[in-house]
Amino acid sequence: MQKQVLKTLLNTAKGKELPDAVIRNGRLLNVFTNSIDEGLDVIVKDGWIVSAGESGNSRIPGGVREIDADGACLCPGFIDAHTHLDSIIPFYEFVPYALRGGTTAIVTECSCVACACGAAGVKTFIESTKGYPLRCYFTAPPLTPPFPKMESSYQLTLKEFNNLLKREDFLGIGEAYWTSIVEGDDRTLKQAAHAISMHKNLDGHAAGARGKRLVEYVLTGITSCHESVSIDEVIEKLKLGLYVMIREGWVRRELPELSKIKDIDVDKRRVMLVSDMFDAVMLYEEGYLDTIVRKAIEYGFSPIEAIKMVTINPADYYGLRHLGAIAPLRRADIIFLKDIKKISIEKVMVNGNIVYSNDNMTTDIKPYMYPGALQRTVSAEKLNENDFRIKAHPKDNTIRIIEVTNQTITKERQYNAAVKDGFLEKDIEHDIIPVAVINKRNNRKLGKSFIKGTGIKNGSVATTLIWDTTNILSIGSDEEDMTTAVNRLIDIQGGIVIAREGKVIYEFPMPVFGTIPIAGMKEIRDKTLELEEKMKEIGSLLERPFLTIQTIPFTGLPFLRITDKGLADIKNKRLVPLFIA
Repeated sequence: MQKQVLKTLLNTAKGKELPDAVIRNGRLLNVFTNSIDEGLDVIVKDGWIVSAGESGNSRIPGGVREIDADGACLCPGFIDAHTHLDSIIPFYEFVPYALRGGTTAIVTECSCVACACGAAGVKTFIESTKGYPLRCYFTAPPLTPPFPKMESSYQLTLKEFNNLLKREDFLGIGEAYWTSIVEGDDRTLKQAAHAISMHKNLDGHAAGARGKRLVEYVLTGITSCHESVSIDEVIEKLKLGLYVMIREGWVRRELPELSKIKDIDVDKRRVMLVSDMFDAVMLYEEGYLDTIVRKAIEYGFSPIEAIKMVTINPADYYGLRHLGAIAPLRRADIIFLKDIKKISIEKVMVNGNIVYSNDNMTTDIKPYMYPGALQRTVSAEKLNENDFRIKAHPKDNTIRIIEVTNQTITKERQYNAAVKDGFLEKDIEHDIIPVAVINKRNNRKLGKSFIKGTGIKNGSVATTLIWDTTNILSIGSDEEDMTTAVNRLIDIQGGIVIAREGKVIYEFPMPVFGTIPIAGMKEIRDKTLELEEKMKEIGSLLERPFLTIQTIPFTGLPFLRITDKGLADIKNKRLVPLFIA
């Protein structure tokens, strides 16, 4: 904050300088008093709110914009306190849909881009968010990759990590899995200590941590968690002083259960609503934070309670003292609501300018031009069919395989595989087919096994869109199709490819970092829906294939995963052999 800014705002309040705009005839939602106040003028100067006081009904001087709210409820811009924007959707395509949904600020993780391209990728990702009418803040990725002994990716050095934390637009550390940090992982403890010394937040990932283990997690400096799935977990975390983020997005939807907090006498200032990301289908067809707030109201929260969970609560949590309310010395980020219960948005103001009105953007959103080097991140050489086969002796046929148990969770299963011509045989009849993860920079680093539960019978899928390493996942009923899909994926520099009978039947190029397409929202939506249909064509039984294929190699979830180093036992944090003696 510069002295001249304060002086200008003071002079405007005293009438010595003209404001830029005055908003009249609105009803102001006050998040401090839980009231809706009428007869107030909101005075704006240089993107700041100078005052929100009683209307003088005086004539506004020439050169000052008079904005007639026409009885609309003036509400602070929404803040998404936890999302992931470093994959699937270019930021510039996301902006109009966020604003349409009343969202004027977001806090995003950047672990995927850090694992994909290191510090250079994070720098470009940050740059790609600048110059748009949507405030973007970040959390520094603590686990690149989550478990270096079990998987490979780019790694941020401690110096690179600390340099990110020094930035004003980095509000803290991104989600660090509790199983790593509570066991004294030196890397994450150093990061946590540095963040605490800088008075920055440490967002948590406490899935499954209860009782003593949760207390240990809090002792490492964790300040929030978005992984609660029961009301008991919410209360337990609130008692320990954590902020609780209620997730209602693409990955999971916990609002139906966690909305029970409305009936419990606890201080709800530490409760927030977050998306944890929306995919293109949801953004295009449903909305954004407006849909979450609307659902919260439907589940019984008062409109003001629901709105506070996406305004003043996240602003207070992250120390964004100039956001989250309509009051002096707050940014003029304001939503004009026709109906507060239905969250029907007429206009959106950001930094004192109307950027969305009557279903249309009022400002141009220009695409960001990504550097060519970061559109060529898949340098692995092409593979052949034998690369996906597993050599075996006739007696060495008891193996560990991965079984998909739901949309995101897997478990270990033992299987007696047949051996033919010196290689393990798949068993399509019983839904047991090959799976592999290939390091996208070195195809000699390749983990192989078998997987059950996909339903794939006639084809293969390959993708670099995997959490968090962004290496190459390949699953298929036929090694020829696996080869076809992976080699085409290398050609298009990442994304998703489906092959059947030796031919590519679907491709979704994502050349930026290997995780982001250069495409519009409608095209991304259409390709996402097409993926589901093409997966069915190769026999997939996965309920949500776009999500599940991203998580099969993800070491942040239990229980047995596959990486470029082999099979990973997540509970015991160790690689385990394919063959069982």
